[in-house]
Amino acid sequence: MAKYILHFCLLLFAGCASLEKRLELFETTTYKYENAIRWGYYELANDFIKVDGTDQKTLDFDNLQEIKVTSYELLKSRITENELQAYQTVEIKYYNTNDMIEKTLIDKQFWEFDRDHKRWFLKSGFPALK
Repeated sequence: MAKYILHFCLLLFAGCASLEKRLELFETTTYKYENAIRWGYYELANDFIKVDGTDQKTLDFDNLQEIKVTSYELLKSRITENELQAYQTVEIKYYNTNDMIEKTLIDKQFWEFDRDHKRWFLKSGFPALK
């Protein structure tokens, strides 16, 4: 009986460690994504995105180079109980160098943990910076 209890405790500990690691990985991933957006590394930011289906639009990275982000602020964040999905609301302020008018975008993000790749992906797509 003691052997089964020990085995259960080891599984429980391993599960807690992997959940903690998944949360830490989420924080690291969203931080890197934020920095890629904030500094205009849009191709790098696009590597965080994994949209299901065939209707995914190809981004025009040449036009995106005219977009300069002035602010990226996390407004709200929620992780599901199983810690495999997360929702974030982010306010992005930016301007296009052609018109120099600052715009504000509320980006509702849906993140999902991919167990096969052991990483988080943004499933809601690239923000509509225009």
